[in-house]
Amino acid sequence: MTLAVAARATYLNCAFRPGFWSGDTPPTQFYDAVNFTKFEITAQTQEADSLISNRDGDFGENLAQVQKPTEAAALSAEADYMSPQMLALLLGADLSEVAQGSSTVTDEAIVPAVGLWVPLANKYISTFSAKTSGDVTVDPANYSVDLVSGLFKALNSTGATVAKVSYTVTARTIETHKAGKAKSAYLKFVGTGTEKVSQTRCLIIVHKASLAASGTFDVVAGGYLKGTFAGGLITPANESSPWQAEFTDLAAA
Repeated sequence: MTLAVAARATYLNCAFRPGFWSGDTPPTQFYDAVNFTKFEITAQTQEADSLISNRDGDFGENLAQVQKPTEAAALSAEADYMSPQMLALLLGADLSEVAQGSSTVTDEAIVPAVGLWVPLANKYISTFSAKTSGDVTVDPANYSVDLVSGLFKALNSTGATVAKVSYTVTARTIETHKAGKAKSAYLKFVGTGTEKVSQTRCLIIVHKASLAASGTFDVVAGGYLKGTFAGGLITPANESSPWQAEFTDLAAA
């Protein structure tokens, strides 16, 4: 293939699929494309190291100048749609999945407090009922139950007479993120895209990025949860650069 010599504009649209390195082993599987709203690669930072003349006639002029690197290339990214594994990295979390089986709880003992929420032994429950210590059924108008978090609140003195509760634990698959930890990971990104000016397909690959969550995100602001990642780019042993771009003559569909 002969490289074109004419100048051109470049307008990229890419879908990046992430894969996680395992130690020094590159990923063999990749997750669905992340909806990145920013995928900003910072070029390697260099500064000039000059040899300044101290001679009469060319005093103060450069005799030589070398650009030396001071910071490696880096990646700063922002996303709002991703796999659970990427979300776990964003939240700084250990990710696990638990299958909660269905069961029936009968006469679980509780000690209510008027106006305060008291935790039950289980979460994600249904078909709730309450009784006094004398097995008298208490009208639900006298108490409130959060069926998701498994919390009970007595609304008045009658609700405070509840001593036993019965309910059904519902079958649920629970994706748990134990968040707030200092988490980082090595990722490879395969970006399949279109160069919009020429309407041809392209490929952008980030071979190895050491990423961690950065910045802040607000879980009560409403809207889609968005967060940021940042970290340096690494050149793996079997590559000659931290990332690469490939432009082809394959027409975009």
